Amino acid sequence: MNIIGYLNRLGLSPGDVLRGRFSTTAAEFSAELVRIHNGDDHPLGPGVDIRSVASELDGRTFPGREQPLPTGSYVVIDESPLPAGTGTLELVLAFQPTLPEAGHRQSIASMSQGGVVVAEAAIGEDGRLELVSTDRTTVAGVVGRHRWYELTLRVANGSAELQASSAYGERFRLDLPASLDTGRPLGLAFAAAADGRSPARDHYNGRIDAPRLLAPTTGGEPVVVAEWDFGPSTALRRIANRSGDGFEGRSVNFPLRACLGMAGPADDVDPRLAPEAYSAIHFHDDDLDDACWEDDVVLTIPSHLPSGVYGIRARATDGTEDTIPFVVTPGERRKDILLVLPTFAYLAYSCEHVMADAGARDYLKGVGIEEPPSFGGNKHDAYLLANGLRSLYDVHTDLSGVCFTSTRKPLPNFRHDHRWAAVAGGPTSAHQFSADLHLVSWLTRQGFEFDVVTDEEIHRQGLDALKPYRVVLTGSHPEYPTTPMMAAYEEYLSVGGRLMYLGGNGFYWVTSVDQEEGHTIEIRRTAGIRAWQPRPGEWHHATTGELGGLWRLRGKAPQRMLGVGMVSQGFDVNRPYDVVADPADPRVAFAFEGVDLSSGQIGDFPSMVNGYGAAGVEIDRVDHALGTPDDTIVLATATGFSRAYGLDPIEVALPDGCYDGTTSDKVRCDLVLLPKPKGGAVFSTGSIAWCGSLLVNDGDNNVSALTRNVLRAFLELKELPLAGTRTS
Repeated sequence: MNIIGYLNRLGLSPGDVLRGRFSTTAAEFSAELVRIHNGDDHPLGPGVDIRSVASELDGRTFPGREQPLPTGSYVVIDESPLPAGTGTLELVLAFQPTLPEAGHRQSIASMSQGGVVVAEAAIGEDGRLELVSTDRTTVAGVVGRHRWYELTLRVANGSAELQASSAYGERFRLDLPASLDTGRPLGLAFAAAADGRSPARDHYNGRIDAPRLLAPTTGGEPVVVAEWDFGPSTALRRIANRSGDGFEGRSVNFPLRACLGMAGPADDVDPRLAPEAYSAIHFHDDDLDDACWEDDVVLTIPSHLPSGVYGIRARATDGTEDTIPFVVTPGERRKDILLVLPTFAYLAYSCEHVMADAGARDYLKGVGIEEPPSFGGNKHDAYLLANGLRSLYDVHTDLSGVCFTSTRKPLPNFRHDHRWAAVAGGPTSAHQFSADLHLVSWLTRQGFEFDVVTDEEIHRQGLDALKPYRVVLTGSHPEYPTTPMMAAYEEYLSVGGRLMYLGGNGFYWVTSVDQEEGHTIEIRRTAGIRAWQPRPGEWHHATTGELGGLWRLRGKAPQRMLGVGMVSQGFDVNRPYDVVADPADPRVAFAFEGVDLSSGQIGDFPSMVNGYGAAGVEIDRVDHALGTPDDTIVLATATGFSRAYGLDPIEVALPDGCYDGTTSDKVRCDLVLLPKPKGGAVFSTGSIAWCGSLLVNDGDNNVSALTRNVLRAFLELKELPLAGTRTS
């Protein structure tokens, strides 16, 4: 991708200012506003449908420039005055390297004056501990991975001294000449996990616990100049000095805060209840929270622009282009239908490259997929691999899981034409945003008027974002809701709202948003299907303090709200649903009216997602033990899935060997309707692949017809017959 960019927001209202930031080697580029209806060129569908929209960008060009990706997290404490009479300083901390031989130098901590390093403790490329002072370096032995060390960096009497030790009997001692100017008006600056220069370099992989700056006194206790708080906080980017004035700073690129430190676990695993145990920060050399690119394209969203899915299409003079999507949220005039695009799920998958790992391909081969699609074959995947970007499905260079991701960086696979390497359709397999455009296109082609918002609007506005609408639709994979979002949907349904859950594996992971700036989301992968898991005792979110993992383990299994919940994932072909309800049953006859059921199946035809069938990729089922209401009506069920459809590990109570679609009767996909209070209702498909069938044969198919019937009934019927009496 010779031109790539990102925007300041994924959702903007009329009157908001859009800011586009781009990087390209081309001399200049043009930009235009477009409306995106469909981005999939799959031969079963209507083709790509992206339309130019007149705006103040038309006819303009912008100078091209390369903007860097400043990866690596660290802490910087700006220079502060030293106490009068200070002659000796000691920087005391504990550190735990997680990748000593990272292939580059790693700065653990440093003290500097006027941008000049007075003393620095570091790990060399070969994993050996280093002391640096006045451009001189001396080296000790190799430090161990995941081993805690106590470190003291002392500057006094024209020398710098480093001492470090571990519980394994290791002892390191280094010294060099050093010069500390105690008379400088600016005093001293401190950096942790990078060298403290600008731009920062030599990023460290590992944990640092309880750093303190001391001024020893003759014959008495040392004066605590600074004691920095690396523990739980509602302001995670602020590094407070708990011992007095000055010496406050900030973290950069959102390192993992409130981690277990050198003392180990306490009697409670909640950092809010045992803050003394959660006193460390885990830094990574590939963290990236904010690329800090400068604005190139600035556009005020016109007040007349209808709600929908839009994009900024940038074309460089070398012929390359990038279209960055965003949502225009509704103004004062609102439609009766609201589509909520699951942008937190887009964020979670953004920059995902787990399929590039040999282990992932071996897994797919092991469950019967002979030739898994290769990764990196498209421009989006190639860019994120080349630039070391990470998703919430990936691990850092030190193999710890990625807990955070952000909108303030390029998100190359959040594009209309992205194809996901994991599914059997290979180069024609839309996923996440590109798959949700199938629904956008279908609604438009069917003549439904609708508004569009993102997860962020639901998170920030709660019920107020949903309540004006007669019907709310989800996308194909709304996997990552926050606590405010869960409450908003539950409240909406309690006051008569009608929800169409048109996906699978929805409402699965507990997700939180940082409370300072709002552009970073967090998850912790505990239980469930997971590419990694956090260290024991670190299951609470740093951003909100809440328990992470599955909503199911928080007592809010999706079955309670939707009737169905996640059970399995698979990446070969899908399956059709077998109709199990009586189409003449008065409770459901409205859904089946005019629907071709001659085969007794729904979705028994080629799909634009995952090859064939309407039930697949990730699937949900009814489970009364997890809260499926007794009055839930199962319309159809898909079974007969292959060995590639593995059972969610949390479903395995006993190791009975029945773990997949060929051995477990739990691996099924249920299509359901259920009544809610005050005339509300839910229609759940339980399948990521459902929307991939809507556009097939120009929408003339039974998946499309059934969806259309339910949507019209939810819109038009004041009273739904779902609670009626069955007739024989």
